[in-house]
Amino acid sequence: MSFSIYDLDENIRKLLNLDNFLDGLSVNDFIEELSKDHFLKGAEVNKLEYLDPKPYIRTFESTLRELKELNIESNQQREQSEKMVESYELKHSENVMQLADQIDSTVSKFDLLDSKISQVSSKINPLGQSLNKITNSRDRSLETIFLIRAYHGFYVKEKYEPLETLRLSKKYDDKIKCAKTVNNLLTLSKKIESPDLPKTTKCVNIIEKYSETMERNLLNKFEIASEDNNFEFMREIASILFEFNGGANVVQTFVSKNDLLLEAENDMEDDGEGEKEESILDNEAIWIKLSDPNFVGIIKDAPTESLLQRLRIAIKGQARIIQQVFDNPIPVLKIFIQRVYAQMIQNKVSALLQYSLSVSSLSHVRILHSLYTLVGDFTKDVKEFLTTNDFDEENELSSILDQSYYDLFIEYTSENVYFGREKKNLEDIIYELVDKFNHYNERALSNQFLSTKLETLENLDIRGNGGIASGTDHQNNDKFNFHFSERKRLNQFKTFMKSKLDRQAAVRPEDLEEQKEYSSLSITKVETILKSTIESIARVLELSPTKAPEFSLEILEILLFDFGKLYIGGGLEVAYDQLKQEASKVSSVQPFDLVYTTSFNFVSEILFLISATVKKIIVPCALNSPNIRNRMSNLTNNYISRCEKSLNLILTETLDMISGRISYILTKQKKKDFLCDTIEDDTEACEILSDFLQAIYATFSSTLNNANLNNVLVKVGINLLNQLLEHYKKFTVNSTGGIVLTKDVIRYQSIIDEWNIPDLSENFQLLKEIGNLFTVQAELISSLVTEGQLAHLKPFNVRQYVAKRADFNPSYIERFFSFKQ
Repeated sequence: MSFSIYDLDENIRKLLNLDNFLDGLSVNDFIEELSKDHFLKGAEVNKLEYLDPKPYIRTFESTLRELKELNIESNQQREQSEKMVESYELKHSENVMQLADQIDSTVSKFDLLDSKISQVSSKINPLGQSLNKITNSRDRSLETIFLIRAYHGFYVKEKYEPLETLRLSKKYDDKIKCAKTVNNLLTLSKKIESPDLPKTTKCVNIIEKYSETMERNLLNKFEIASEDNNFEFMREIASILFEFNGGANVVQTFVSKNDLLLEAENDMEDDGEGEKEESILDNEAIWIKLSDPNFVGIIKDAPTESLLQRLRIAIKGQARIIQQVFDNPIPVLKIFIQRVYAQMIQNKVSALLQYSLSVSSLSHVRILHSLYTLVGDFTKDVKEFLTTNDFDEENELSSILDQSYYDLFIEYTSENVYFGREKKNLEDIIYELVDKFNHYNERALSNQFLSTKLETLENLDIRGNGGIASGTDHQNNDKFNFHFSERKRLNQFKTFMKSKLDRQAAVRPEDLEEQKEYSSLSITKVETILKSTIESIARVLELSPTKAPEFSLEILEILLFDFGKLYIGGGLEVAYDQLKQEASKVSSVQPFDLVYTTSFNFVSEILFLISATVKKIIVPCALNSPNIRNRMSNLTNNYISRCEKSLNLILTETLDMISGRISYILTKQKKKDFLCDTIEDDTEACEILSDFLQAIYATFSSTLNNANLNNVLVKVGINLLNQLLEHYKKFTVNSTGGIVLTKDVIRYQSIIDEWNIPDLSENFQLLKEIGNLFTVQAELISSLVTEGQLAHLKPFNVRQYVAKRADFNPSYIERFFSFKQ
């Protein structure tokens, strides 16, 4: 096949045209298309295939010539197109300039036309207003003429057929006209009525009966439409009746005939007949729980919860219906909501609250708080729905809901009523506990030993600080206020006790279990009182938030003065009385009963709990009332300070009593105990004192915590050491007696070591070294006193011990102690 420029393949020639150049092929693809038929197959040179370049050259040359011609042709077309574009652009510019002139001319004509129209309008407007006035006057004249004819008809014939035709018409506009006319007829007839014209009175009665008949018929149709859920027809009737007399009766009919309210009335008439959820009114066990201060669960009335849940759904549904039926749904919703609260919720709430009053103050305030929260959540939910769905853009319904909610509980939540019951509840819980505690500790409490002692000490402090008035005035005022409040609360307790005694027909029998439970302080009882206090604070914050600071202060006073003074203070009084009884045993071998020392740890824990409760729960209620907050802090600090003084006094006198018993036991030491010839067991005084110390340690270990235990044992140990040091100065000791004395000292040391107080054990090493003064050879004394703890004693004290050696010779005492001079 030969290739030349004139013999290009038809497929290649189709690709080389300006309308569809290369038909979308890339350059590489186009080259392959040119070359695909130019392989020389079968020719070999030296058994190797080779490529013949000639066909390729001829094809590419022909293609290049064709491309050059295409290039020339495309350039010619481009130049021609550019000239045409220039021509069109010029023509376009000329057209734009011509149109601009035309637009300017048109705008000028429009402005002129607008001016002329404005002039015409200014002349026509007064005419239009006059025409409107004439039209309105004509309409009023027609209405007046119709009204007068209607009145004349009723006056003469006791009816007016055109009006009746309007009433019976199916057209909405006719019914509206009838309603307006009847309303105007009533007004007109009453104005015309005169005793001088008896027939006018009769005419008024006829028109009134006619209006009643018309309204009754419309209301009957409204009820039928309501049963059929024909909201469009209901809306038409409602509009007519609102035009007639403001719609009061149609609203009343809608609300009264509402299925929800009818259901409530039926429930009241049924009086619990049929299968229903059990109310807590019928469950005595629940009321027992509600009257128990230790009960911490939440109890709700199932029927009340179910009612509120139904009302949530029903109110939302009724709100949508009211919106469809009435042009202005807000007034209707107001009445509906008020009826729901007053007719449905009020009955449930009042029944529960009234019954709770007959049970106990605690059950009442608990039920009140539960219902207040339950209905409050319901009210918030309804408000949120009405606001979210654009029923209450002006917050009118929210105000009605808040007021209805407020009115439900106002009888029970007014300041004096609610908090009076809240205080009575807390006082009853405390006084019941205190009453039993006082009964079993009547003798100790009547002695008032601790109170008398504290007053004496306080009076001594005041007299001692009499010359520094400026520094103590504030503290004295706080103490005065504290004691004043304390006396006021105490008087209230006395009143309570008097009323309780008056109610008791006979002396209550003794109950051993009760005596065990209530005769001493109990951490369980304290926790009950604190939980009741916190529960009261929580209710106050929700039921009387505006009075929370003042009410919280009163609750704090009840906690500190009723509970703190009468129960905790009473416990300390009993402990001090027991101390006084035990103190009479000091000069005897009767064992001490130190069970009262359990009050140390117990009262410390109570003070910590009270302090934490006040700090974290009560004081925050008065954050915005600095004066009340300061008074809370002062009352609490004074109370805790008084309790700490009582504890310190009891502890101090207990240690004094122990010191007295140690002194008494040491008096049993015989003069010949350390002036003997044989070594026997520990001396009698050592055995008795050792047993006493072990008993004291066992008691304190079980009644005091680590820090207090350590401090008390150190004081007992130091006192014992000092007494023993003085004790051994009184006895003559021979070498055998020195061994006996050392045995006693070792016994004491071993007891002290069991207390695990290293510093105290080290101090007792001195006794061993003093024992050595009696057992070593006389010539070794001078070296002995320079070693150990003896080196720290004054020479005078060492001489007192050395002087009690049986072999003591005054002539060489100076030689022993010459180095000390």
